[in-house]
Amino acid sequence: MEEEQKNISSETKSEEKKITSKNSFLLSLFILLIIATAGGSYFYGTRKVASPSSTPSVEPTTEPNLTSGSPTAKPIATKTSTPKSTVTSTPTVITTSTPTATATATPNNRADLYISNYVFNHEPVMGEPFTVSVSIYNNGNTESGNFVWEWWAATAAPTYVCRATVPNIVPHGGRVMTCTYTYGGWTGPGYESKAIVDVDNNVNESNETNNTYTRNVPVIH
Repeated sequence: MEEEQKNISSETKSEEKKITSKNSFLLSLFILLIIATAGGSYFYGTRKVASPSSTPSVEPTTEPNLTSGSPTAKPIATKTSTPKSTVTSTPTVITTSTPTATATATPNNRADLYISNYVFNHEPVMGEPFTVSVSIYNNGNTESGNFVWEWWAATAAPTYVCRATVPNIVPHGGRVMTCTYTYGGWTGPGYESKAIVDVDNNVNESNETNNTYTRNVPVIH
C-alpha cells in the first residue's frame, strides 16, 4: 500500500515537472516574441526618422543689422491683397459748335413797283380794238402812294396811248390797269409795245430798274 502511494506521488511530481517545463517554454517564447516585436518597431521607427524629408528646406533670410550690437527682430511677413484694377469708362465729350451770330439785315422800308403780268384780250388785228391788261405789284415794305403809269403802242412812237394815275398800293399788294386801243395800219414786221409804272419817279423805290415791261405785237392783217 505504501509502495503504491509512492508510485503515485512520483508520477504526480513527474507530471508537475512537465507542466512547469511547458509553461517555462511558453513564457520564454512569449518574451522572445515581445522582444522581437519591440525590436522591429524600433528598427522601423529609426528608419522612418532617418529618411530624408520631402519638404524643401527654407533658406534663412539674412536681415540687415540696423543697429550695431542690437538683436534685430525679424518682421512677420504679411500677405497683402493686390486690389483688382477696375476699368472705368471715360465719358465721350461731344463738342458742339456755337452758331455764329449773323447780322440781321435791316428791313428796307421802301416800296418796289414792278409789272407782274402784261396781256392782250386777243392778238391785235389791224382795224380792230383790243384791250391791254397790266398787273402792277408792290413788292416793298412800304405803301407806294399814288403814281402814274403809261402804255405805249410802240416804243418808237412819239407819245404814249394811255396815261393814268394809279392809287396807292399797300406792301405786297397790287392793282390791274387796262387800256383799249386799235392799230390803224402796220409799219414793218410788227411793233414792240411797252408799259411803264411810276413814270415821273415820284415813288422812292428799292429797285428802279424793273418799272418797264415790253411785249412784241406781231403783224396780223
